[in-house]
Amino acid sequence: MLNIARRCVPFTPFDKELATAIVTLVSATGVHLPDQQPFPEEDPGDVTYRVIPGTTSTASLRLTHHHYDHSEADADPNIVFPLDTLRELAAEGFIAGVNDNHFSYGFTTRLRELYETTFPEIADKVERSKTKLVLLTAGCPETCHRTITNLAREIEARGVPTLVISASPAATESVRPPRAMTFEGSAIGRIIGRAGDRAFHRRVIVAALEMFTHITPPGKVVTKALA
Repeated sequence: MLNIARRCVPFTPFDKELATAIVTLVSATGVHLPDQQPFPEEDPGDVTYRVIPGTTSTASLRLTHHHYDHSEADADPNIVFPLDTLRELAAEGFIAGVNDNHFSYGFTTRLRELYETTFPEIADKVERSKTKLVLLTAGCPETCHRTITNLAREIEARGVPTLVISASPAATESVRPPRAMTFEGSAIGRIIGRAGDRAFHRRVIVAALEMFTHITPPGKVVTKALA
């Protein structure tokens, strides 16, 4: 992992049109495919990650994570892993497309290995892909929100703009994200909104993507009015 002092916030500007952007999802919500090894339910967890192809049917996604209630997300994974929403925006031309691969990991307290091994591997894959922007989400309110923000910093330092959609602003801000947003009503386990509310999911993701085109305060979580 790049040695970045916490007081320094890596920040890569995005000076292009959103319609030119390929977007990647990275998530600490325990998302995986049915034929992939589930994340371990026992502490201290592990430091592995899963690659989720961009063509994956979200109905096939599974969530294995014992540190937050994902019962609503089990019915609609888009509320923590909004792949369908991004594909819809790509079909509309709002963005250029979604990346070929997206990335997910689960809960772990093996933070040294996570930061020194797993995160550089994920960041390498993102950096070497056609990705132009990265959206990140997290599961549990403390550890996951802090780790995903550290991963955002790692990716951002490689020159790829990132944004954390946070349901735990205090935990996210404690790690000083390059960019982050939340909204009134955001909650652990339904970071993008309630299950099935596709119109609201779209508002959340559009607001997140539009943050890349505006000046935002590095190290802070911006609250968006989306109701």
